[in-house]
Amino acid sequence: MEKKTKTRCLLITSIFPPIHGGSAVVYENLCKYAPQDSMFVLTPWRNYATGNVIEGWQNFDKQAPYYIERMELLRPYSIQSKSRLHSLWLLATQDLPLKLKTLLKVISIVRSKKINIICVGELNSGSWLGFICQKLFGCKMINYIHGEEITTTTPYLLYGRGKKFYLKQANAVIAVSEFTRNALIKMMEVPVEKIKVITNGVDTNKFFPGKKDKKIIRKHNLKDKSVILTVGRLIERKGFDNTIRALPEIIKSIPSINYLIVGDGEYRQRLESLVTELELHSYVTFAGRIAEEDLVKYYQTCDLFVMPNRELSDHDTEGFGLVFLEANACQKAVVGGRAGGAIEAVKHEQTGLLVDGYNVAEIGDAIVKLLKNHEYRQKMEIQGLETAQNANWEKQTASFFELCQQLIQENSK
Repeated sequence: MEKKTKTRCLLITSIFPPIHGGSAVVYENLCKYAPQDSMFVLTPWRNYATGNVIEGWQNFDKQAPYYIERMELLRPYSIQSKSRLHSLWLLATQDLPLKLKTLLKVISIVRSKKINIICVGELNSGSWLGFICQKLFGCKMINYIHGEEITTTTPYLLYGRGKKFYLKQANAVIAVSEFTRNALIKMMEVPVEKIKVITNGVDTNKFFPGKKDKKIIRKHNLKDKSVILTVGRLIERKGFDNTIRALPEIIKSIPSINYLIVGDGEYRQRLESLVTELELHSYVTFAGRIAEEDLVKYYQTCDLFVMPNRELSDHDTEGFGLVFLEANACQKAVVGGRAGGAIEAVKHEQTGLLVDGYNVAEIGDAIVKLLKNHEYRQKMEIQGLETAQNANWEKQTASFFELCQQLIQENSK
C-alpha cells in the first residue's frame, strides 16, 4: 500500500489574529483544526494598514498549538508616490529590500519545515512567493480567495494582469462561496476544474447560545432594550449607515430599540456624524473594539443581528459574511444584504432575511418584522442554529486538507 506524504502547508498572509476580520478568522480556524504539524504560518507583527504593532501578538503566538513565524512586515506600506522618481526611490529603498528579506525568510521556513504546500492568503501581495517556491522547491501553490480582492476594480492595470497570471500558475484556487467561484471564472478566467469551493465555517466551540450578559447590559445601558447588533470592520460596504438611517422609522414601532455597533474602522467618523445629524445618540452605541473572548457575549446579548451589506460602485462587496454564521451559532436570526456571497451565508426566510442594502425602508421593515413577531423570529433562530452547527470548521478544514493531499499525490505520481 502506497504511503501518503504528509501535508506540510505554509500559510502566508498579512491578515492573521490577533488582527480582527473575516479573513483572519478563516485562517486561524484552518490552523486550529488542522492535523498536528500540518500548518505553519508566516505573518507580520506590525499592521501594514495602520503601521501599529499588532496588540497581543506575542501572547497569541505562545498559546497557538501550531507554528507561527513573524516578521515586522511582509509587504510595504501603501504610499502614494509623488512622481516617477519618487516611485523608483520607494522601490529601491523599501519595496525591493523588504521583498528580499521576506523571500529569504520563506525559503528558510520551506527548507527547515519541509514545506510541500504554499497557501497564499493575499492574491496581490503574496502570490509571487508561492510562485518562486513552486519553481525552486516543487511546492504546490493554493490561492485562498474571499471575493473582494478580485471583484473590486482598481486604476492600476498591472494589478489585474498580475492577478490573472498568479491564478493561472496556482495548482488550485479556493473560493469561499459560489459567488466568488463565479467571479473567478468570469473575471479572472480561472478554469472550473482548478477551483474548489470551501465555504466559511463557524467555530461552534466558541460561538453558542447563551443568556444575555448582565455586564454588557450595564456597560451600554441596555436594560429593557431591544438590541440589534452589528459586528465588523467599519467600512462602507457593510451597510451600517443605512441601518442608522432606518432607525427613525423603526423607533416609531419599537421605541426601546438600541443599535449596538461592535468594531472599528475608517468609516466610524462618518457614522458618528450621521448619528449626530439624525439626533440618534440615545439609540446608537459604538462599542468599538472588544476583547475576542467577549464577542460571543455580545452575540448572546442581542435580539437580532443586522448587516445589510451592498455592492459599491467599484464592485467591492462581501465575499461571504462569516458574521452571519457566528450570529446563527448563538441562535440569533439575521438581516443581511442581497449582494455578494451574503446570499449564501443567509438563507432567506430560513435563517434570516435578505434585503436591498441601499433601500433604507426595506432594511427598517425587515428589522421591525423580525423583532415584533417573536414566533417568526424564533423559527429562524432555530434553523439558523442548525445551519451553523452543520457548517463547523472541523468539516471545512477536512475539505482543505483533502485538497492538499490530492495535490501532493499528483506530485508523487
